[in-house]
Amino acid sequence: MDKHAVKEELNRCAKGMRVLYAEDCEGIREDVTTILKKFFDVVDSVQDGAQALEMYAGNSYDIVVSDIRMPGISGIELTRRIKAINPEQAVIIMTAYDDHKYMSELINLGIDKFVIKPINLVNLLTNLLHVTTRITYRRGHLDDMLVIARLSAMNEILFSIAHHWRQPLNAIALFVQDLLEIDKDGLLDTQTLNDSVNKIMKLIMSMSHTIDDFRNHCKSTAIKDEFSIVKAIDNTIFIVLDSLNCHGINLIRDYEADAVIKGNERQFSNVLILEILCNAIDALLHERPQQPYIKIKVTAKDNGVVITMSNNGGCLSDKIISRLYEPYFSTKSIASGSGLGLYLAKMLIERDFRGTLKVGNIDNGVEFRIEL
Repeated sequence: MDKHAVKEELNRCAKGMRVLYAEDCEGIREDVTTILKKFFDVVDSVQDGAQALEMYAGNSYDIVVSDIRMPGISGIELTRRIKAINPEQAVIIMTAYDDHKYMSELINLGIDKFVIKPINLVNLLTNLLHVTTRITYRRGHLDDMLVIARLSAMNEILFSIAHHWRQPLNAIALFVQDLLEIDKDGLLDTQTLNDSVNKIMKLIMSMSHTIDDFRNHCKSTAIKDEFSIVKAIDNTIFIVLDSLNCHGINLIRDYEADAVIKGNERQFSNVLILEILCNAIDALLHERPQQPYIKIKVTAKDNGVVITMSNNGGCLSDKIISRLYEPYFSTKSIASGSGLGLYLAKMLIERDFRGTLKVGNIDNGVEFRIEL
């Protein structure tokens, strides 16, 4: 592919992407920043690893580009710390020919590309194109999996609608049967008919409101806006509340704090909170402890918020915990689980909300910990 074709394709793939660039040499930093700004929407350039980490902590980037040798925090250490925060982060390292001894370490850290100094423009653009193409493909794949997760959430919603409707439908059936019996006995009058019709209409209106509530929960997931974490959790609990009550599972809510964050509320609710809640319900139904419970706690920490979701549905082995976030890994049967839920939840919390998702065993159960 010639230089013109590379530029044209990079222009297409890099649209909307953000880059963090760390380089201690001012001249190189200015020249490369000028090149990057021709293709990427946002380019933040810094002079060392410490500044890069500070910028990374407060922002979201599609690609991190770093020199390998910088004073203080080197490119290797910067990569290590960034990968600890987000293992999926795309990283390009700029290195001199005599830096080969560091390359194996960087490869083990999972960097995407090397760019050899002195920088060749075509080589730089080609490597950027390879990385942006991979990111674009990964995003499309993740979007497909989010659709699968959304369909899974719809199953829970339909199950809950059935629970919400069962009682009023039974009541309507009884009213209709009573009317038939009263009419058969010749005792049906206008007042009795009107009373029964009014009661039936109230039940129908209640069922209609239920549909409205669930429809609001299933609105488009394309919008990113500010939302309350506690409100989002409560809206999600509404979906599984009948299931919890039906199975005698005690739900404990302990909200010591709240926070307003920006992002996609429906993805936060359906992929993250609902997935963990449904896994907890499945574990409790499988283990059947004497006093089953799910506890959701929200607390403040520094400038953020911590959400813990725990249950007493049995502990997980170290082997299962080590594989819990792998795509298509599931402790359920093939018919019951796709193995994508927790993988997507982790990807979502790290990619879109700049947070972390961890899991650990507690007394007779498991605790998921989300830090935002």
